[in-house]
Amino acid sequence: MSKTTIQIDSELKVILERLKIHPREPYSDVIARLLSLSSESAEEILKTIDKVQREKMRELWDNEDDEVWNDV
Repeated sequence: MSKTTIQIDSELKVILERLKIHPREPYSDVIARLLSLSSESAEEILKTIDKVQREKMRELWDNEDDEVWNDV
């Protein structure tokens, strides 16, 4: 795998340093782990939002008042 150099703020470097599992862990591994956690969390959040939206839509649209409009 090829390598590259990126610039980050010093404060971010300190945060990444604290997130290392062991002192010699490469920043690349730390960032990859964070991205993995982030995408898993994002997926779970989207699933929850979808579930809540479906329930709310059922609540809003699945009632007798709206049945009248179906025949118009």
